[in-house]
Amino acid sequence: MKAIKTVALPGGRLASIDALRGIAALGVVLYHAVSQTASSVPNNLFQYPVRLIQFLSSFGYIGVFLFFVISGFCIHLQWARNRAAGQPRQIKFVEFWKRRLRRLYPPYLITLALFLGITALTTGIDVTHFFVYDVVMHLLMLHNLDPHTCYSINGVFWTLAVEEQLYLAYFLLLFLRNRWGWGPTLIICGLARVGWYFFGHYLWLATGFGIPVPEGAASHWLTWALGAIAVEAAFGLVKLPNWCRNVWLGSLAVVTASAISITLPLVHKDTLVHDSGWLLLHPMWGLGFFILLNRAVQTESQWLTALRRPRLITAFASLGVFSYSLYLTHELVIMQSWWFAVQRLPPMLNTLLVVTPATIIFAWLFFHYCEKPYMRKTAGTGAGGRSRRQEQDEEAPLEPTVLAIK
Repeated sequence: MKAIKTVALPGGRLASIDALRGIAALGVVLYHAVSQTASSVPNNLFQYPVRLIQFLSSFGYIGVFLFFVISGFCIHLQWARNRAAGQPRQIKFVEFWKRRLRRLYPPYLITLALFLGITALTTGIDVTHFFVYDVVMHLLMLHNLDPHTCYSINGVFWTLAVEEQLYLAYFLLLFLRNRWGWGPTLIICGLARVGWYFFGHYLWLATGFGIPVPEGAASHWLTWALGAIAVEAAFGLVKLPNWCRNVWLGSLAVVTASAISITLPLVHKDTLVHDSGWLLLHPMWGLGFFILLNRAVQTESQWLTALRRPRLITAFASLGVFSYSLYLTHELVIMQSWWFAVQRLPPMLNTLLVVTPATIIFAWLFFHYCEKPYMRKTAGTGAGGRSRRQEQDEEAPLEPTVLAIK
């Protein structure tokens, strides 16, 4: 196989990664913001562009799977950088989790407190046993394991729980990768998805309790692992065939998975076709984004050589820097948009021109006052500190993403 062309990764942030973060975060924001105007379609010529925007934005949620790929890339960045420099160093469990908690939990806890505080002021909170259980599950990042808490408080927080659980699985991933290589490791990651799917199915049949299968970390371990492979390829530690950076192939995989997501609800459940389609769906998005990420990182070398970067990439990269804050807070702004929306504007224009910019502005302020201070604490210099070149692998791609998420 031909090796993928590697780049000399810069010491600072990778604009390509930040740009992908920004694109993923904006896609998720538009998905949630536009969905609130789903019933507000004008009965005139303007209904066609409105419906088109609604259709395109309905796929914004797939930014979550891009976040998972980026997350694997960033978490494995430090290991790959040290290995490429000929200075392999063991990732220590306690130190790793200290950094993760110090970097990610404070902004998360602040957002959680904001949601609970606004809920208490607007509708009130009935402090029942379930409420206490719900809050504790969110604090422990286990709320994605119970269908009653998975989408409570804030519907996007389930991805943060997935990220935390994938960080825990990172040490198993390192063990498998070092012992058997990436081939068997990817097979095991894929089998984890299959096993979780059938475990959830048979648990429901046996007990009537339905665990959230699509929201389980095991369902996305393979996607996350692809990001780890991508960073090793970027440093030249592994060789990948040329198709792993083919933009057309990556785009085709994303579009094909999106088409499957549309048709899957039309297929009868508990059939081989439905099961196969679901098992392939998320990994296919992951594969497509893995290919596109490989190409984006490779293209970074061209920007460095030319000493210029496309303006659109710069804009998305700027957004990507505070994508964790945007992911954490955008639902809060959307929920409260009723009091600052411009009444004279049509609903869709309100969403695009008022609500979406408001989510970005609020997230930028939240980033500077509630997230950035904790980044600085983890980005010291010297033998005992963290350098600026290591800051990006401390980032929350959200979670994702998910950016969350981390």
